[in-house]
Amino acid sequence: MSRKFLVTFLLAVPIFVLKGQNYFQQELKYNIDVQLDDVKNDLNGFETIDYKNNSPNILPYLYFHLWPNGYKNNNTALGKQLLEEGNLKFYFADDKDRGFIDLLDFEVNGSKVTMVPDSENIDICRLYLKEPLAPGKTIRITTPFHVHIPLGIFSRMGHMGESYQISQWYPKPAVY
Repeated sequence: MSRKFLVTFLLAVPIFVLKGQNYFQQELKYNIDVQLDDVKNDLNGFETIDYKNNSPNILPYLYFHLWPNGYKNNNTALGKQLLEEGNLKFYFADDKDRGFIDLLDFEVNGSKVTMVPDSENIDICRLYLKEPLAPGKTIRITTPFHVHIPLGIFSRMGHMGESYQISQWYPKPAVY
């Protein structure tokens, strides 16, 4: 019995090694300069991301998460989820108590690029690169941004007076 296990184990090891060799993870280095306006409950920032393509694929575009837009209206995934759970605070919230991200102006290596919001999810967008990003190559992505922080009664991100719970607050490349 133990000999059969040993043979099976030895035959399986090369399969695990081969599968492990196909794994990759994109490399991101962030530099974010941000200021909190605790009167308006806003974040004003500028983000620089060095994005290295460690995948074996050529990338003509990148997806970005714009999580604060999940707090923008009732049609977002967050708005729908809260309503399905019977939580009506967000559904009837004033616009001033909701959150969003705007003033985005993406550039790649110093040149403006086209940003296209997802047609169904306003907290996702696609950046179309002027030149596809080849495997092993790195680009620098920059953008200013403004976030209005929602009232802290809806979900993880928010403020209650001058107490802030901040999560997923900056433009962030999606996992590839």
